[in-house]
Amino acid sequence: MRWNSLFATAAICLGAPALAGAAPIVVDGPTTGWTPVLYTSVTPDFADDQRTGIPEADIVGDLSHAAFYTAFDDAGTGSLTDGILGFRIRIGAEKTPAGFSQVAVVGIDANLDGALDLFVLVDHSGANQIAIYNAGSGANTSPSTTTISATGLTYLETATNYDWSVVDSTIDPPATDFDVDNDGDTDWFVSFTVPFQDVATQLGVLGIAGVDQNTTLRYVVGTSTQANALNQDLGGPNGGTSSTTSWTALGAMSIATGAAGAVPEPATASMLALGLLGLAFCGRRGR
Repeated sequence: MRWNSLFATAAICLGAPALAGAAPIVVDGPTTGWTPVLYTSVTPDFADDQRTGIPEADIVGDLSHAAFYTAFDDAGTGSLTDGILGFRIRIGAEKTPAGFSQVAVVGIDANLDGALDLFVLVDHSGANQIAIYNAGSGANTSPSTTTISATGLTYLETATNYDWSVVDSTIDPPATDFDVDNDGDTDWFVSFTVPFQDVATQLGVLGIAGVDQNTTLRYVVGTSTQANALNQDLGGPNGGTSSTTSWTALGAMSIATGAAGAVPEPATASMLALGLLGLAFCGRRGR
């Protein structure tokens, strides 16, 4: 077994991030070009826990199939802010009519204080668009205290910044299951990108200065019926869209991740090292 394959296997099995590289983001490209976003909970998400009962709003994932990914293109320059930031979310099904018809939201905690500062979303609740929106006036530290202001920047969707694709062996080559929630419907990926400079600029306006591709961020991912709330499903916990529990305690806040690639926390890195040794030992005994 090659070491890069061993690392990737350990990353999925042990809950550690795979290695990420800077390259142009292909929104309908394979998951091998994306980095799984990790959570402290054992399961990346729970099946059929969407509040509205709409399968197309159900974020799904298991220990072998990530529910949420990021990607980063550094634009090939020396600037640390002129890249493209991408997100990919695994959804439980596509409903009639064809196409994604909900809102997929990524909340960003840019200063690691437990509160969401900014939201990147794809909004198909009315006008189909991608947006960077500011947080609302609440504390934004838990589902019940979080609102989205729906003011900020919007982008027209194109073939290079948005994709809605069925999960198959082409887009998810490592997958062993294309229906991880076992609901009889094949999973789908909703993928979208935004200019990272716009993210950094918006955060600067909010008083969070100096954010660049090396800044460590934490994410909350969710789905909604509207662009100013998170009211359908959350990645990580079982339900909880109206909970008063903090994002971190609820298990909905991701492990800290560098914008340009996943960065293991010390405990996770230790687990990964042990896992690599264990896998290597097993491989040696097998030979």
